[in-house]
This record gives sequence, structure tokens and C-alpha cells, in this order.
Amino acid sequence: MLQPGSIVVCGAGLKGATFIEGLLQKGINIGSIVTYPQPDDEAQSLDRLRSLALRLSITLTETRHPVPRPESLTFLVGWQYLLPAPTASTVVFHDSLLPRYRGFAPTVTALINGDREIGVTALSPTGSIDEGPIIAQRGVPISYPIKIKTALELQAGLMVEIAADIIEQWRAGELSSTPQREDNATFSIWRDDADYEIEWSKSADAIERFVNAVGHPYAGARTTVSSGETIRVLDVTALPDMLFEIREAGKIWNLNGSHPIVICGSGMLRIDRCCREDGSEFHFERLRARLGPKRWNFGTH
Repeated sequence: MLQPGSIVVCGAGLKGATFIEGLLQKGINIGSIVTYPQPDDEAQSLDRLRSLALRLSITLTETRHPVPRPESLTFLVGWQYLLPAPTASTVVFHDSLLPRYRGFAPTVTALINGDREIGVTALSPTGSIDEGPIIAQRGVPISYPIKIKTALELQAGLMVEIAADIIEQWRAGELSSTPQREDNATFSIWRDDADYEIEWSKSADAIERFVNAVGHPYAGARTTVSSGETIRVLDVTALPDMLFEIREAGKIWNLNGSHPIVICGSGMLRIDRCCREDGSEFHFERLRARLGPKRWNFGTH
């Protein structure tokens, strides 16, 4: 039974688990955890939260549709579902400096775009996606290359800092918010499996950002070799450009050991690590290979 004034965290995925662990490390007591399994969660966040709740005797409920209580402060982190009836003490964390990047996978979008600052926003939920008034927000500068896992962990740390301040304000009855500026709003669209495909016609720098943005805990960037086998590209390095009389993006120029150096729309890219769809390592052994979408009719001459 939750006590009045309890803190409830609805957290899912890597962000939710890291946020909850961060609160506990700060000595903040959590009355209840609500979570649910996410597909392709390589961070095993659900198992982490189950183990943590059991060890600390914290009530854990698995549901996608929690009902916040007005007497509790409820945080939502990494949550992908709208609440049916949020309360005045419900706080949603969004992975951007709103009103920019309302919507889905904002951190992935920011890293693909090459933003030099990422951040998080705590807001009061409304019936519309990420349009609620802002309670607090905080940013952090980043440099490239940067992996998505590192960016999410930085954001989780910012969330914990903001949450500690919000808890103090809430307990003092001083929780307030500010409306967003609609004229500054931008949006980030949802992503599915088709969005993991590498477009070799883009610059090497852009592809490097893309590969790092959709890596662990996501499924990883994808391309298909001219043999017909689809691989996941996990680690890459952008290299200086070379001047080709006829530029054909996606063709392998050279093998650095078993690491192919691929021609891009501009610049060159070395594939440092990749694997098959089943997770087993993949090694390039042939120089004459082309990389591209699976729908290509591959052939070598």
C-alpha cells in the first residue's frame, strides 16, 4: 500500500532503468515502480528492475497503462504510451529541449542531425504529444563521434538531477510550469525497421553519426552485401575522401585487414565491426563487393 507522498516511477527500457538506479543512488526512496517489456531491449532493463525491486522490497507492477494517484508524485521515463488520466503531480520526461523534437526517438534524430547539445525536459502531460507546460529542462554539450547509449546515459543523469529538484519543490508545494512556445516547435517522427538501412550516397560523417545513433540499445544500422547477406554495422570510422573519376557509393575500395573501406557519397568509411542478423560476427573476405539495400539486384563484373 502506497503511503501519501510516495514517489512512483513509470520507467521502461534503458532510460527508465538508469533513471531509477540514479534516484536510488541519490538516496531518494521510491514507493513503487511500474514497467513493461520493450522489444529488442538489449540492456535487459526489465530484468534489472525486477531484480532491484526484489532486493529493495519495492512494489513492481508490469502494465502499460498505469493510473497515477493525486497524492503521489509520478515520474514517467522512457514511457511510450499516453496516460488515460494524468494528475497535477504527474511529470513526464522527454529526451529533448522542448519545444524542439516533439514526438518519437528525439535523441536518435538529434544525433543523426549532428546537434552539439542534447537535453531533457520535464513537463506536465496533456492530451497532445509533448505539448504540455515545461516544469524544468537541462542540456549538455556533446562532441562526435558519440554512441546513442552514451547519449541516453547522459540524459538519464540530467533527469535524475531535475527529478531531485522537482521532488523538493513538490514537497514544498511549489511545483510550477511554463507554457511552451508553439512557434518554436519541431517534430521527430517514429522509426521502424526500414529506418535502419544505411544510405551510402550520404557523406561518411553523416553515416558515422547514423550508425552510432541507431546502435545499442537499438538494433543497429543495416546493409546488404552483394552476396545477398544482410549485416548489422556496429562500429565505423569516417576517413578522408578520395577523388574518384566516377563515384559509386557503396562499393568497397580496399580491405584494411578484414575491415572494408567503403566509398560514400562524400568521404570514405571503414567498417570496424559488424555482425549477421543472428548476432554472429561477419568478416569481409572479398574486395569486390557492393553494399546497399536488400532490394538491389546485386552482381559483380
